[in-house]
Amino acid sequence: MFSGISYDYVGAQVLVTGGSNGIGLACARAYREAGAEVVITGRRPSAGDYEHDLSGFTYIELDVSDRAALLALPEKLQRLDILVNNAGGTQADEWSHEGFDHSLDINLSSAFHLSTACRPLLEASEFAGGASIIGIASMTSYFGSEWTPAYGPAKAGIVQMTKTFGHCWGKYGIRANAVAAGLTRTNLVAPVIDHMPDMIEETFARQGIKRVGEAEDIAAAVLFLTSPAASWITGQTLPVDGGFTVGM
Repeated sequence: MFSGISYDYVGAQVLVTGGSNGIGLACARAYREAGAEVVITGRRPSAGDYEHDLSGFTYIELDVSDRAALLALPEKLQRLDILVNNAGGTQADEWSHEGFDHSLDINLSSAFHLSTACRPLLEASEFAGGASIIGIASMTSYFGSEWTPAYGPAKAGIVQMTKTFGHCWGKYGIRANAVAAGLTRTNLVAPVIDHMPDMIEETFARQGIKRVGEAEDIAAAVLFLTSPAASWITGQTLPVDGGFTVGM
């Protein structure tokens, strides 16, 4: 658990898409350590196909670009209190028509389809402070990048969709919030961090806190936003970025 901070999620049922690696795995581990029962999804056939130990979770194979699989997923769950729409990533050529469409599918459309499919389970939740949906946004939600002509708009869509869910689903006892991750060490970003020092220096020049984020930094914000301590917070996106969004 996070240094000096503890949460009580005993009895909570949590679903983390893309929970087999990176930010998703950090969130899944944090919820498990706080007492929750955690279901994670990944693209490989079984939990044993990963190099790291996933034995503490219920694992479901899922391709988040498969709408039918997303809509069927809630049928595999008995109940649900918290949904973390984490799965996503950039594509090889987002400037191509196929790459653009696929990136929107996995980064934005998947979150809509799964959230709406899970709504009945979330409505039935009795978790203190209300059920929650969490989206994982990005600095590309706010800034343009020639590398991410689809990923960026998709992550901007997560911010807007979070507002819509927060506005519309409070009456169902469901809160919706997001975390916009700054430069965070994940499998996706590690090559940039390790091999592009000039870009890292430019990033640090804008940040108040001169370090790369860790997946646990994002998980800490996620657990707060789904906790009873955040029971009057909905429709919001919290940048967790070392101050990147406030620098020049």
